[in-house]
Amino acid sequence: MRHVTASLLIGGERVDGARRTPVFNPAEPSDEVGSTVAATVADVERAFDAARTAQGPWSRLSFSRRAQLIGLALDRASQDLDARAEVFVRENGKTLAEATREIRDMASRAKLTLDLAGELDAAQRLPSQNGYTEVRWRPYGVVVSIVPWNAPVSLAFLQIVPALLAGNAVVVKAPETCPLALLETIERVAQTLPPGLLNAVTGPSSVIGEALTTHPAVGKIGFTGGVHAAREILCGAAQGITSVSSELGGNDPAILMRDVSLDERTMGQMAGIVFRMTGQVCMAIKRIYVHTSRHDEFVERFGVAMDRIVVGNGLRDGVTMGPLHTRAALDRAHGYLDEARASGARVAEFGQVLDAHEFDKGYFMRPTLVTGVDAKARLVSEEQFCAAIPVIAYDDVEDALAQANDSPFGLGGSVWGQDLEAAAALAWRVQSGTVFVNTHGTNAVNRHAPYGGLKQSGTGRRAGLLGVQEYLQTQTLTVVPQ
Repeated sequence: MRHVTASLLIGGERVDGARRTPVFNPAEPSDEVGSTVAATVADVERAFDAARTAQGPWSRLSFSRRAQLIGLALDRASQDLDARAEVFVRENGKTLAEATREIRDMASRAKLTLDLAGELDAAQRLPSQNGYTEVRWRPYGVVVSIVPWNAPVSLAFLQIVPALLAGNAVVVKAPETCPLALLETIERVAQTLPPGLLNAVTGPSSVIGEALTTHPAVGKIGFTGGVHAAREILCGAAQGITSVSSELGGNDPAILMRDVSLDERTMGQMAGIVFRMTGQVCMAIKRIYVHTSRHDEFVERFGVAMDRIVVGNGLRDGVTMGPLHTRAALDRAHGYLDEARASGARVAEFGQVLDAHEFDKGYFMRPTLVTGVDAKARLVSEEQFCAAIPVIAYDDVEDALAQANDSPFGLGGSVWGQDLEAAAALAWRVQSGTVFVNTHGTNAVNRHAPYGGLKQSGTGRRAGLLGVQEYLQTQTLTVVPQ
């Protein structure tokens, strides 16, 4: 299998360094997939210099012209798709289908943003007592994009494309544990853009984090990740009063109304949402509330759907769920389940293990259903980010709603039922930035619409017109005749 020796991308050129960081396969931890450069503060400085040089001419183009050039660059993203998808599986733990879909769909989703160029080109003219006033959009300058490991390609370009369309240059910080497919994709896209417009670095946050967030060249920071890291980024950004847009964690509830259909199609759909990428998705269902009268039926039928999941190395035929990304993630998952068992909850494992020997070596867990769990248990109150789902019975839907909203997070949520009017009315009361009826998750998001979190699930919005405006500032001109 291919061993990837990745480099930084600065000013349109690959840049190596004295220190490299190995990248390992969570399905087979002894398998070194490749390595990447551990960037220094000096590397970050060079990336900012290159970005500032490229940004000036780029910002003077119209939105429509920038959209045309970005579209041509995105066309290169499909090159060597199969080879990059294989590397992506090995460094991340996804299944091959998940990895291929993420890389393949990135460009088509990103191009939806480019369709907004004409609307952004139009200046807004306002009446004024004497003369006239115009309001136009202006870029921030240099944008830093900090990307997580769980869906690095899609999440990176969800920031990169609107930032570039807005007229900014971008410096991406790739995740240390899963940088390879992302760096190769960025390099392909950057090849047809002006050198320095799109740069990429990777390395320990302890070394380059402060430079990325406090440098005076930074006009805007886009971040996807956890709350703890967000607090550190916000502290750094505060030194320069730098704007930050963030998508943070979620603990998404799904409320099943009494009239919900528990047919095979619905159960299969819900299992796919819960256990996609081994549960390591911010906007996945992480808590299920079901009416007491339907609880046992749901558990039985959902268990059947869970049993169809095949756990193993994502490159193996027939596998539908891979490992967790790190040993620490697996240990944390075991801690949640041990605590639930100790409190009297019932913990039931489902699914099929493709290869028991391989399972024992990697960071695998079987899809797990937990019932009778206390609402204050960490499995319920925290973002689990693993293949375990708590199911909580309720007698009154108002109580279910109160429990669903009793969380510091508010990324996504859903209501499931056959009375669509009643389900939608309840969904509007879920305290989440994005809510669904009879569906859930990132695959269900309308990419023409903005989405983002409430409470500690983030600030700002992604996708749609608001997603581009996150990377723009307004400038107002008033003209008065003499």
